[in-house]
Amino acid sequence: MTTIKTPPYNWFVNKSDNKPVTNIYSGSCGTDPKKGVAHLKTFNYKVYVVDIGTENAKFVAECYSVAPWNAGYKKEDISNKEATCSVNGLLELNEWLNQEHKKFIEKATSRLH
Repeated sequence: MTTIKTPPYNWFVNKSDNKPVTNIYSGSCGTDPKKGVAHLKTFNYKVYVVDIGTENAKFVAECYSVAPWNAGYKKEDISNKEATCSVNGLLELNEWLNQEHKKFIEKATSRLH
């Protein structure tokens, strides 16, 4: 199973011209380099910061699946989670994404049997 690892905190939260800025990180699991992603359902995720530069700033992680091309590439939301905008909050979301990915794999595997 692929382990999801987000970039470090300072990749998400930094300053440009002395103003707070942020980056969005996204990825997917389940792709096959030889076949691409068109033949199977994939697990996708996105992590970003909302309200950057305020006391309400927080991390948000989303995960969803995308059906194969012959099923219309339909996106299906799985779950989302918020955490404090901190190193520990990011670690919490990283662990959560890996748990959600594990559930996704287990569900896909159980359908095959």
